[in-house]
Amino acid sequence: MSNNNLQELRKKLESLARLVKEDIPIVLKTEGLKFIQKNFQDEGFNDEGLQKWQPRKTTDTRGRDLTRYRSDRVGKKGTFTPFGKRNQGRAILTGYNSGGNKLRHSFRARMEKMQVTFYTHKEYALRHNEGLKGMPKRQFIGNSKTLFNNIKKEIDRLFIN
Repeated sequence: MSNNNLQELRKKLESLARLVKEDIPIVLKTEGLKFIQKNFQDEGFNDEGLQKWQPRKTTDTRGRDLTRYRSDRVGKKGTFTPFGKRNQGRAILTGYNSGGNKLRHSFRARMEKMQVTFYTHKEYALRHNEGLKGMPKRQFIGNSKTLFNNIKKEIDRLFIN
C-alpha cells in the first residue's frame, strides 16, 4: 500500500470519527424533538402507525355533558358553557390561556458523551405519558420504530454525502 493510500484512508477514518462524535448526536437530538412535536400535532403516538389519544373528558360522574347548559336558567339551554367554549376545537394536552407555556413546548434535549437525553421541567409530563393516578395514557415520548426509522434515514444520508 502506498503512502497516499494510507493518508487517504486516515482522512476518511478521521472524518468518520468526527461524523460519529459530532454529527450523529445532533441528528438524534433534532429527530427526537421533531418526533415529540409531531406526536402533539397528531394528538397520538407514532409507533408503526398512529395510536390516537383518548379524547378530553366532557361529562361529570353522572354522565351529564359539562360543555352545554342543561336548564333554561340562563336562557341558553343547549348552548356552550364557558367551559365548553374554551374546549371547543382545542387540542388535547394543550392548556387554556397558557400562552407559550405548554407541555408541548417544554421539551429539551441534552447531548452528553454519545448520548442524547430528552427532558422537560413539567412535573405532570410523566403522569400524562404513562397514564398514572386516574389519568388516561396519552403517550408522546418513548421507544418507537417510526423514530428509529427516521433517525436511520438521516444517518444514512450523512454517510452518503
